[in-house]
Amino acid sequence: MSAPIIKCDHVSKRYPNGFLALENVTVDLYPGEIHALLGENGAGKSTLMNILYGVHEPTGGGLLLNGREVRHTRPGDAIANGIGMVHQHFKLVMPFTVAENLALVAKGAARARLRRHADVRAFMAEFGIELDPGAVLGDLPLALQQRVEILKALVNESRILLLDEPSTILAPSEVGALYDTLRRIRDRGTAVAVVTHNVDEVLANADRYTVLRRGRTVGTGHIAGADADALVELIVGRSVATGSRIGPYRTGGEPRLVLAGVSIRPGRGSPGLSNVDLELRAGEVVGVAGVEGNGQTELFELLAGQRLPDQGRITLPKAVALVPQDRHHEGLSLDLPVSQNLLYSEIMRGRYRRAGLLDHAAIGTRAEAMIEAADIRTRSHATPARALSGGNQQKIVLARAMAEDAPVIAVYQPTRGLDVAAAEAVLARLAEAADRGTTVVMISSNIEELIRVSDRIVVLNGGRVTGEVSGAGMVIEKIGPLMTRTVAPGKEGVAHG
Repeated sequence: MSAPIIKCDHVSKRYPNGFLALENVTVDLYPGEIHALLGENGAGKSTLMNILYGVHEPTGGGLLLNGREVRHTRPGDAIANGIGMVHQHFKLVMPFTVAENLALVAKGAARARLRRHADVRAFMAEFGIELDPGAVLGDLPLALQQRVEILKALVNESRILLLDEPSTILAPSEVGALYDTLRRIRDRGTAVAVVTHNVDEVLANADRYTVLRRGRTVGTGHIAGADADALVELIVGRSVATGSRIGPYRTGGEPRLVLAGVSIRPGRGSPGLSNVDLELRAGEVVGVAGVEGNGQTELFELLAGQRLPDQGRITLPKAVALVPQDRHHEGLSLDLPVSQNLLYSEIMRGRYRRAGLLDHAAIGTRAEAMIEAADIRTRSHATPARALSGGNQQKIVLARAMAEDAPVIAVYQPTRGLDVAAAEAVLARLAEAADRGTTVVMISSNIEELIRVSDRIVVLNGGRVTGEVSGAGMVIEKIGPLMTRTVAPGKEGVAHG
């Protein structure tokens, strides 16, 4: 193997409040490889990427570029040294076109090379990406916006490409296309580093891996011959049982939420909902499966009280606790501290006030208990939610919903962005909520997780309920066809154990 193009050499990062995010971490990135940086949420993966890219400076150790020590005090230093980065939260100008976004970051010869749309198409074709250079960014789906972020990172002939949790925002069907692009980039001799927590994704697509745990390097090696269970144990520090049923099957109690003949007119790129009948009972987990974009968003908005049906009737309890899929725009106030995000619902109901002002001491005390119970990795309860990793932000949203003690909790992609241990904890908490009598509605594209925790699964296809399975009938072989096959009205299927 050739020498590493860049080396994180015994890097440490301690923040002014004393929090040690990285301790003596060494990672080598080689040309022509996809290197996965694995770890739990809050393990230090994003911090290390930000040090490589000049967003943060290390407090110990340093960076070696082709064996020469370099110092990145700002992203401009990293870019000048051939490093591009795709952040979790895109740095795109949404009203601008694809070509205009590329022109904003292109320097000198690169800008001159991309003057015409034909030039932009030729540049994109090098990486197997087909986009209209004149398309407005805000009109593109997230997966294509991400491709533009990748192109931006490469436009100045970067030799090192860093990606922070790139698959978190993608549907499972889109992850393969992302890695097809990354392999093309790798095969041109670029060093590609991907932050992720998804072991299966890494085993299928990476060449080498490094595992961080609590800010320290605990393992590194080649993917060839790597074992999934061993990687999971490296990540969490213990074995984690995944794949088995979580708890016994439950029989629901009294009806608590009813949709009768509910329809919502189709919209732009959406099938709406068509004549949906659904009865959700106390003390059960009802999974909602389907290829994304088949009415799940409309269903969640109905449960959240954000819209009314165009036809039919919906009966909801007064209180429904919510975990939306878009934690940034719907689930969090990113500039508020963790404590206020955790207790936002209670604060808005007038709790935690003294003489009309917020009782910050009481808020902090309660938040600390919730942070410990939900294993939220944060420097302090006063840290802005924006500063946390995506997975830890998700933990805040879930912890708040679970604390509301509502009769119904509706969760949409609740484990997306979580590491394996955190995802297991989420599923266990949802199962426990149902055991206590809560009605749990779980909308997810992860069929395996739905099978493990649900008492029955309803399938949406084209905005229509195409089937329901329960008990031993909850298997992929029965669910998959209901997700993909066109079913005529009145021909929906039901399978039971």
